[in-house]
Amino acid sequence: MSDFKLDTKDFDMKFEKLVKRTFPSRIEKGEVAAASEMLRDADKEIPRTPFKKGDLRGSKKIEPVKKGIRNISIRLGYNIDYAAKLHEMEKKRADKINWSLKGSGPKFLESKMVRNKKKYMEIVATSIKE
Repeated sequence: MSDFKLDTKDFDMKFEKLVKRTFPSRIEKGEVAAASEMLRDADKEIPRTPFKKGDLRGSKKIEPVKKGIRNISIRLGYNIDYAAKLHEMEKKRADKINWSLKGSGPKFLESKMVRNKKKYMEIVATSIKE
């Protein structure tokens, strides 16, 4: 039997460069898509994003944060000063507010992250697979 060896050093080196160049952009693309879906869900699913005053829903923000190939994240939310106050409001207090949209209330973002985390992870995974 003959001994056959395949030297893959060149392939391995080029593949590693390709992964380092394309993988972070795929993750970022997927995370932006998942963040967009989460903000959409915040408007559509109970508890919904309130719009009792100002333009809370119009202040959506998605900002990719790159910290190397292994630490890519997204900041998302609303950039109006009262957004955090409404989000963190106690349920007891929120129940007393006559929201202009039925089903609005606190934890309008956090509740979606907990409830739909699998869907958001699948969005990122699909982007990486592409």
